[in-house]
Amino acid sequence: MKTKLIGALLASAIAAVAAPASAAVIVVGSGWQDDEIGGIGTPSTGSAWTFTVAGPSIFRVTDAYIPGDTFSLYSGATLLATTTFTTTAEPIDSFAGVTWGDLSYSRLSYAVGPGSYSFTITGDGAAGVPAGFGVRLDASSAVPEPATWAMMIAGFGLVGGALRQRKATAQFA
Repeated sequence: MKTKLIGALLASAIAAVAAPASAAVIVVGSGWQDDEIGGIGTPSTGSAWTFTVAGPSIFRVTDAYIPGDTFSLYSGATLLATTTFTTTAEPIDSFAGVTWGDLSYSRLSYAVGPGSYSFTITGDGAAGVPAGFGVRLDASSAVPEPATWAMMIAGFGLVGGALRQRKATAQFA
């Protein structure tokens, strides 16, 4: 009986270790979701954060509770972005007593297009571990890309040039 019990415990321990990590699903407009890292450079408790969006969206990460930590956003093994301290406040709402616009906390905004995503978040634990943070996914309005702006400016230039040439031709006729 003792051998069977030890065997069952060992089998369940192996199954638990071999089981894939669960992913945290985040939904557009669901507000801030809390998460934390338990060790420096290790994936967060909620990683991987998975979602599917139909249109342009913004995935946000903000430090919480104790200022000083930075967090890195990965897709697979590819580093996408790292939270930074900026000088521009962007008020959205509060998360656990910490506002997105508080300049003493690091944060990032990562734009995504339509599709399915799975992001992993790690941290540096500079302010100690566990290190808490919040994530959020919001729909965004489409922002013209640089190529679109360049085409618009070129188009305006061509129209302006054509009007100027037409006006010059009309003066000499």
